[in-house]
Amino acid sequence: AQAMSAMAMQQGMPPDPNAMALMQDFQQGSQKRVMLDKVAKTLELVFDHVISEQQPNFKAQMKQLVRRVCVTGVGYVKIGFERVTERRPEDAEKIRDITEQIAAVERLTQDVEDGEIKENEANLERLRLMMRDLSEKPEVMVREGVVFDFPPSTSIIVDPKCRHLSSFLGAEWVAQEFMMSPDDIKEVYKVDIGNQYNSYKEGRNIAHPEIGGNGEKSDDRCCVWEVYSKKDRMKYVVVDGFHDFLIEPESPWPELEGFWPIFPLVFNEVENEKCIFPQSDVSLIRPIQVEYNRAREGLREHRHANRPAYAVPFGMMDEKDKINLAERPAHAIIELRGLQPGQPVDAILQHIKPVAIDPALYDTSMLVDDTLRILGSQEANIGGTAASGTTATEVSVAESSRMSAVGSNVDDLDEFLGLICRAAGQVMLKEFSQEYVTKVVGPGSVWPQFTREEISEQLYLDIEAGSSGRPNKAQELQNWERMAPILMQIPGIPPDFLAKETFRRLDDRLDTTDLIVATIPSIVAMNANQKAMAGDATATTEGNPNAQGPEGAQNAPVQGAAPGAPGPQTTDNQTPPQMMA
Repeated sequence: AQAMSAMAMQQGMPPDPNAMALMQDFQQGSQKRVMLDKVAKTLELVFDHVISEQQPNFKAQMKQLVRRVCVTGVGYVKIGFERVTERRPEDAEKIRDITEQIAAVERLTQDVEDGEIKENEANLERLRLMMRDLSEKPEVMVREGVVFDFPPSTSIIVDPKCRHLSSFLGAEWVAQEFMMSPDDIKEVYKVDIGNQYNSYKEGRNIAHPEIGGNGEKSDDRCCVWEVYSKKDRMKYVVVDGFHDFLIEPESPWPELEGFWPIFPLVFNEVENEKCIFPQSDVSLIRPIQVEYNRAREGLREHRHANRPAYAVPFGMMDEKDKINLAERPAHAIIELRGLQPGQPVDAILQHIKPVAIDPALYDTSMLVDDTLRILGSQEANIGGTAASGTTATEVSVAESSRMSAVGSNVDDLDEFLGLICRAAGQVMLKEFSQEYVTKVVGPGSVWPQFTREEISEQLYLDIEAGSSGRPNKAQELQNWERMAPILMQIPGIPPDFLAKETFRRLDDRLDTTDLIVATIPSIVAMNANQKAMAGDATATTEGNPNAQGPEGAQNAPVQGAAPGAPGPQTTDNQTPPQMMA
């Protein structure tokens, strides 16, 4: 503003070079900011498309990841990139697209050329059918783009030197384990390992593999490791028992800013020099659960022991009498051979008095309280509290404590999502072409080519704080009710924005695109104009403000104005207020 003022004051004089440079720098910065805003919006739309195209569903896998963390203590997400017609080791247990079929055809064709498939074998017929199927397809669908893999917690092996699990601080390498068949290895890595591998079965190593009648191993799972070495920034792929690499060591692709393509999610992280893996919720409550089961089992056994039982003197009844008494039907008449005529039944048959159940011996309320405290919950969240005498103040304090514990996990999840979104955004900016982005977003997309420094410093995706949990509709509506009147008084805010935001917060499905027409005034304004027109038509006194609509009072004559001008006027027999004594 000062530069513009200085240039305006120097009209007719040579321009100040400092002011000119400042104005030019400001204009360039404004243009770059507008461009980056458009790129950021395009990046958001592309990322939303990538998330929606994930198979299996990304949201379902994330919920499973959170449950996995609660059970095992840690969960992982691995960011990768799919190339056209190329398989990855993560795809071995997934239902993929045509890429898997093409890889299988290539493997079987190579087996035929090597003489491993004989005539009249099932695999030969399988090859013929797949090749016919591929030839009959006019179009093939392949997937290319960013993918999020969710490996099992036990498949990630971390360097023992690691001191902080969430960031892999101190780790020189991190490995991922895959259990694959030799055929899968041949399809993925294009390497025939033959019999040169250690056989695994159901995840357990077989020291002496079984040998089939044809000299080949009968079972067959291989242990493959992908090792990411940060020290030399290389990726190594080896199989247990094989003498060579499956692929030549290379830099990990896609390249990420933090090198590691694997991101851990941890909730109960603590400082422990002996073990970096935290205890899960399941391990934390396991002793309490064992004691709870023991108490419930003791109560069940006590109830079972307190079933009705009777005692008779030895030799007073034979086996048939005992069976008749034990298996009697309802309203049965039983003949007891050991009972004398006129002798009462209770003279020989006596009821055994059971031991009363003491509820205090099997009370589990304290165990439930301990469990809820550990998991970040309390009794108000699982039912009524009137029986326990809990006051509203106590419930409020307990709820605040619970929300603190839950909020900590929400912060961990938000930070984790922010890390993977930032890494995925960098991969998309590096690998996606302008043509692909235009096809996904539309003609208005902006996707220039950036350097690595610009990508890492200026553009990145992030998660809005608190947006990963269940939305609080009541709180959002309350905030909007307080903000909307203030926004309506600020110049420059379009009404259609207020309408769209109101519909969104009310969770209404109205489409404002066809609902709002710029040339039509509001219903309130149209009603006011209609009243004004009706007032003019029925006016009996010329210039009567009340006949000019609800705002007619503004057209009243003004004191001291010229005749005929609007505003309140005094009559001849009235004295103006300022001239009264």
